[in-house]
Amino acid sequence: MIKLTPTLPNDRVSTSMTQSVKTENSEKVVSTKIASPSTEQTLTQAREQLGQLPEVDLDKVAEVKAALSRGEIGLDSDALAQSMLAFFQRSE
Repeated sequence: MIKLTPTLPNDRVSTSMTQSVKTENSEKVVSTKIASPSTEQTLTQAREQLGQLPEVDLDKVAEVKAALSRGEIGLDSDALAQSMLAFFQRSE
């Protein structure tokens, strides 16, 4: 069975093929995704453009620093520390 799923503008689609595979006790469906050449080219270009961007939005960092110094936003250092610990403990 072939399933077409729109993924990009201009009516470009990716094609998924599903196939039933029977084993001794059950039947399972195996899915394989086939990307069109134009989709691969678009993805390659997008990856290249993302690779050229800085990992940190420095303009946003400057805005937040300025707002903190003006007292427009507050900082709960205990909550920040807990959030950072929780984040890094999940990634281990």
